[in-house]
Amino acid sequence: MAKNTTPAAKPRADIDFENELWNAANELRGAVAENQYKDYVLSLLFVKHLSERYELRKQELQQSFLDDPVETQYFASLSPEEQQQQLALVLEDELEYQVKNVYRLPREATWEYLRENAEQDDIKVKVDQAFVLLDELLAKRNPDYKGVLEPIFVKSQLSPTQVAGLINLFSKEKFSEINNPESDIYGRVYEYYIGKFAMAEGSGAGQFFTPGSVVRLLVEMLEPLKGRIMDLACGSGGMFVQSLKFLQAHGADKNDISIYGQERYEGTLRLCKMNLLLRNLSFEVKLVN
Repeated sequence: MAKNTTPAAKPRADIDFENELWNAANELRGAVAENQYKDYVLSLLFVKHLSERYELRKQELQQSFLDDPVETQYFASLSPEEQQQQLALVLEDELEYQVKNVYRLPREATWEYLRENAEQDDIKVKVDQAFVLLDELLAKRNPDYKGVLEPIFVKSQLSPTQVAGLINLFSKEKFSEINNPESDIYGRVYEYYIGKFAMAEGSGAGQFFTPGSVVRLLVEMLEPLKGRIMDLACGSGGMFVQSLKFLQAHGADKNDISIYGQERYEGTLRLCKMNLLLRNLSFEVKLVN
């Protein structure tokens, strides 16, 4: 097994992808209402980021056979067939992924599979099937995660060509969480779309979007270094995410905080849960009338 010599990607926080997001909007225009752009885009990015974490963990497990002297000696004593069997057992062990808060994904739920099949006529079906598989995996680990991913592509007016355009667009390196770990891709994409929508809605858009500058100011005033953080109108979870950034900036432990929230719109609550899941935060956020 060859050792991976690919240099580690340098963290980048200053990537510019507004032009790509505008292109994504063009892919959706005419088939999806503007206030729904974020639902399609962020759901796809959620799948992409879960898939990247899964692939990275697989590489780590494979590399462990080479880096651990005991494992390496044992592995070298096996026949090629036995080596493959042993490696397969490790790569299929759910606990090896759960210990790193990663989900072991079936191939049909990986970004690689969707990218390979992007030009197929049934790509909308494949995307929705991936959503269903992932939603089942999430709910298996925590019942509160049930419903985070809703199959929305088949029933949409999007054409297979438009869906392929989105998949190919988000396959670009600048949308990779692994290659850009400090850029907060998910949060910035959400803010881009919801901000555009808020401007279009005028003064009534506050129910959907609180400007990032306001959220940052509130967090700086509250200094949430430990204890409970509750947001009774949590939206997409911006207050929680900014609190995590505050903790990290001050060298605090995210395990010292407990997150609670409520939201009245089901679609927005799904985005909130995706936001928190991608940041490995424990939370209890509920839908209220």
